[in-house]
Amino acid sequence: MLGRMSAAYEEAAALLTGQGVAFSPAKGAAVAEKAARSGDAACAAIMANLAGAGFGASQDWSAALDWLVRAAELGHEHARAQLALLSGMESNAGAMRAAVDVQAWVAARPTQLLLARPRIGTARGFLEPPLCAWLKQRAGPLQAAARVYNPSTGQPMHHDVRSNTTALFTILETDLPLLMVRRRIAETVGVPPLHLERTSIFRYEPGQRFTRHVDYLDPHQTQYRQQIATYGQRVLTFLVYLNEDFDGGETTFLLIGRKFRGRSGDAVFFYNVGETGDPDQLTAHEGSPPTGGQKWLLSQFIRNKPQAPG
Repeated sequence: MLGRMSAAYEEAAALLTGQGVAFSPAKGAAVAEKAARSGDAACAAIMANLAGAGFGASQDWSAALDWLVRAAELGHEHARAQLALLSGMESNAGAMRAAVDVQAWVAARPTQLLLARPRIGTARGFLEPPLCAWLKQRAGPLQAAARVYNPSTGQPMHHDVRSNTTALFTILETDLPLLMVRRRIAETVGVPPLHLERTSIFRYEPGQRFTRHVDYLDPHQTQYRQQIATYGQRVLTFLVYLNEDFDGGETTFLLIGRKFRGRSGDAVFFYNVGETGDPDQLTAHEGSPPTGGQKWLLSQFIRNKPQAPG
């Protein structure tokens, strides 16, 4: 990757994330675009992310790939690596961009309903092996102690019920392969892409677990009502196993006595609410601990309202 980032990149990054300054996506995008057009490779990579995410505008894969080519041609190694993964070839940036089949990348994958109550389904081979390896490599440096919602305040906190680590991808940490995975998820389960929360990738070391919990927000708890009203209910959880070289580590639904574990690239998804939209208590589950090896899992929560950018 590049060395020290430019002042323009730091300014754009702060505006796009609200770190240290007022959150202003429009200003951040304007700063990044100006710098990118002036030859700032890292800002060109940001512009690829913004276009691919539909951040402040309609999602535009063509523009995203054009920005990625510009970043690669300016020496951005990660941009070039993205093009190589997406195209399946090593060549000049323009040739790789021409070989990217966006529709094939984002198209819905076949699913199978496993249970009607709670509604649990699977998508076998949802992600290809090179993509699983890519996501693990991207998530490794970003791992931090995972958090849970505080039942009293509704805010994230650390708690011993959850001992695994997680990588959370903001608009700065994401990239086009991950953005295309997100679109693939949306197409597969038939939801608007903007209803997806930020993507997380969990890592479980032997013995680490996430004990019994539910993914929906309990509307009977006052601290969650405003969040549901503003950002919507978590209606669906989509999990993808990124590896299989571990023992144990199932996703265990405790009230129905069922365990699920996929092979590398397989997905399991479940609806956290019933047909009427009410929380389904039968979705109570745990991330059981691996007894040997590391478990890597992509987690995508989906709401019933559009999410804030970033």
